[in-house]
Amino acid sequence: MQLDYILQAFTVFADGYGKAGSGEKCNLPKVKKKTEEFRGGGMLAPRRVSLGYEAFEFEADLSAFDPQVLALAGLYTGAKGVGFSVRGYLDGDQNSEHTAICQMRGEVIECDAGSWEAGKKAMLKFRTALDMVKLTMDGVVIWEIDIESGVYSVGGSDPYARVRAALGY
Repeated sequence: MQLDYILQAFTVFADGYGKAGSGEKCNLPKVKKKTEEFRGGGMLAPRRVSLGYEAFEFEADLSAFDPQVLALAGLYTGAKGVGFSVRGYLDGDQNSEHTAICQMRGEVIECDAGSWEAGKKAMLKFRTALDMVKLTMDGVVIWEIDIESGVYSVGGSDPYARVRAALGY
């Protein structure tokens, strides 16, 4: 058995600023299909029908009470939202090395300073609502979903091109 893609280090970026050393933990966006049960006349049992994806979120825990990130929680983020990304270095058996980059766009919807204790790190956990997610590994785009632009690419193919053409954009 070969072990590959073991995360060794990562860095969080918020609005173009790297948070090297302060990113303790992060949760990349979950790609989860939104489904609905459907059972039409004559069907023996219901089946699930895909209706797109659930809303995307990104969370990160920083070991710094970072004023730049706190300021991103403003009510108005502009039409294009805020850029976030996570860059990771992964390795594995037989000297394999890999890079992973998750680029995102959205807005900070929650900043949680947690509890403070004298002589301890003042942590900051933030959560975002996203409208764009793009995952690239070793220079290859795994998936790109841009809700506002109608971009949907998975493994190098664009299955949403037919929908965009039918809708005229």
